[in-house]
Amino acid sequence: MPELPEVQTTVNGLNKVLKGKKITAIWSAYNSPHYKGKENIKDKKYFLRFRKNTLNSPVLGTDRVGKNILIHLKNGVTVLIHMKMTGHLLYGKYEKRKEEWEASEKGPLQDPFNKHIRLVFELNNGKHVVLSDMRKFAKVMYIKTKDLERHSDLLSVAPDSFKLSQNEFVKRLRNKKSGKIKSILMDQALVSGIGNIYSDEILFETNIHPETDIDAVDNKKLEEIWRVSRKILERGINLGGDSMSDYRNIKGEKGKFQNKHKVYRKTGERCLKKNCPGKIKRKVIGGRSAHFCNRHQKLIKTKKRK
Repeated sequence: MPELPEVQTTVNGLNKVLKGKKITAIWSAYNSPHYKGKENIKDKKYFLRFRKNTLNSPVLGTDRVGKNILIHLKNGVTVLIHMKMTGHLLYGKYEKRKEEWEASEKGPLQDPFNKHIRLVFELNNGKHVVLSDMRKFAKVMYIKTKDLERHSDLLSVAPDSFKLSQNEFVKRLRNKKSGKIKSILMDQALVSGIGNIYSDEILFETNIHPETDIDAVDNKKLEEIWRVSRKILERGINLGGDSMSDYRNIKGEKGKFQNKHKVYRKTGERCLKKNCPGKIKRKVIGGRSAHFCNRHQKLIKTKKRK
């Protein structure tokens, strides 16, 4: 699933190409009876309302709340897109051939990972913003911009590491009285934007075993996690996100953070920490795979809270 750096990379890209443009037509392949009556374009009737409320209004700008992309329109409506597991947005010239949309420009947009087109926004400059979503998990809806802060889809989303001070970050993690540190870092109700990849890299850098209970991590270590999380997430943004799996930027290009992994999906390899003789292990924690060094990432079992 795209994490903060991938979502921010997408937002940065959209801001370069969408401002001032109008959506002139919308096509969707989403349609599921499981979403009947819900605020989701996968419901046919809702899609018709979505289209009515988003056509022909200039885009003011795009931003992000957690992993949600928000496209603000001049008419007071905001389009919310959550890319979920395999979704990513693309920008370019597309043509519909029979029942499928294909990029008419040669290059990265024709990457096989970019061909699962489920949603198409046609723009008044003749180009398109499309959503490639292999597993069809993405969520798309519209919200009145003035109601964003009160909307249920955003109310439960916590601030991310960039928006939290060091003290606020520590306080939020301390709200959990127990639980594995990896699972807590990935809890979007505590701190948003960190998922499987970046939690592994953050814990590797801070020498913390992913199974360490939050109660065994002292405040000084939590402060270090805050500093390191900001550094690693910023690096992810600067490298255009992580494309170990499906993610691509709006040009269809891979990010480069996967080339800088020190631990994620490095199972069996030697630890890259200087002078560390350890090897990278993999273990399922809270239903998610965790990668860690078996030497320098110590499992702390005794309480050390200060």
